[in-house]
Amino acid sequence: MSRTARAVSMLALISAASVLAACSDDSTADSPDSSERVDTSASASVPSSEAVEAEAPKVVDPLDPTSVVNDPCGALSSSQLDQLGLTEGEERPNEGLESGACRWQRATESLDSVSLSVVVENEDGLNALYADKGSYEYFEPTEVSGYPAVYASLLDSRDSGICDLWIGVNDHEVVHIMTNLASEKNADASCGLAADAADAVITTLGS
Repeated sequence: MSRTARAVSMLALISAASVLAACSDDSTADSPDSSERVDTSASASVPSSEAVEAEAPKVVDPLDPTSVVNDPCGALSSSQLDQLGLTEGEERPNEGLESGACRWQRATESLDSVSLSVVVENEDGLNALYADKGSYEYFEPTEVSGYPAVYASLLDSRDSGICDLWIGVNDHEVVHIMTNLASEKNADASCGLAADAADAVITTLGS
């Protein structure tokens, strides 16, 4: 596994996600429960810049994620939060990464949440995931609002309500959405919410 993809994989393990931190620590795979992994989803190291062979679809209409890097909770507007049933976001640090992260809950008393971060240090974009797709328990290419994306994680916790979605907003930068639906524990519901959130983020970036 390349260092670039290990970077990705660490973010996956720590946050029940997958891909993009340039150091690996197998102990994170033993994270005891999904809520802990969500709380630490921002932790990742800067990925390596080593090139990988292009395999992911090209991004036809690149987006600049700078606004979300600087203000991750601004990725979803008030109206979008209402549509998604989410409360105001809480910004979290992304140790070792340039960008921060944001977490939105479905309700103040709910454990259901959506987390977002942008990885700008990885010059290979979605290709980092494709390069080591055999390492993940699930790797399902998809498309969100015309942008190439992948449902992927080293740990398949979708039936426990956790889904990881990676969207290539341009050929070098990736938006990571992770949903944790403690109340539903349903793959269709968790991955469906991730896609809806990703669609909203793309609308924000394109406006």
